Amino acid sequence: MYRCSEVVQLISSDEYLSGGLFRKLGIRLHLAMCKHCRKYARQLRALAAAVRKMSAGGASELEKAKIQILQNLSQK
Repeated sequence: MYRCSEVVQLISSDEYLSGGLFRKLGIRLHLAMCKHCRKYARQLRALAAAVRKMSAGGASELEKAKIQILQNLSQK
């Protein structure tokens, strides 16, 4: 079983995507049981989506992206 610190490191660096089946299952099992790591993973996905949207929209979208990130994080 993975510890929280290991899961955070793996999902932050996307190492789990290149890992084997057992690594992916171990991470999914940990995320199923740990609400804190689930929340962190959700925040990473929201941040990545906001960065993608911001880079596609240009500088005028920067303020909208900041507001959206803050709203998403405050809801979760």
